[in-house]
Amino acid sequence: MANVYMLNEINNGALLVSGNKLGDSPFNRYPSSQTKLKNQLAYLKHDLNITLSSGIQLGIRNSLLIKNNESFSEHICQLEDEVGELKNQITHKDILFTKAENEIIIKLEEI
Repeated sequence: MANVYMLNEINNGALLVSGNKLGDSPFNRYPSSQTKLKNQLAYLKHDLNITLSSGIQLGIRNSLLIKNNESFSEHICQLEDEVGELKNQITHKDILFTKAENEIIIKLEEI
C-alpha cells in the first residue's frame, strides 16, 4: 500500500512553520543572501566548464583510440594475408620437394 503523508509532514520531515502556505519557499532551504546565490552560481559555472572540458578531452581521446583500433585492424588483415601467402609457399615447396624426392628415387632405382 502506498505511503500517505499529511501536508504538515512534507517539508523534509519537519512540521511546516506556522504561516507558511503551499507555494512559499521552504524555510532555510536556500541561502539567505543574493551574494551567496551568486557565489554558488559562479561555482556551478566553474564546475560546468571543467566538466565540459573533460568531456571534450574524453571525446578526442576516444576518437584517437577508434582511429588506432582501425589501424591495428588493417595491420592484422595484412598479417593474415601474409600468413596465408606463406602457407601457400610452404605447400608449394613441399610439393616440389616430394616431386624431387620421387625423381631421385627413380634415378637410384635405374642405377
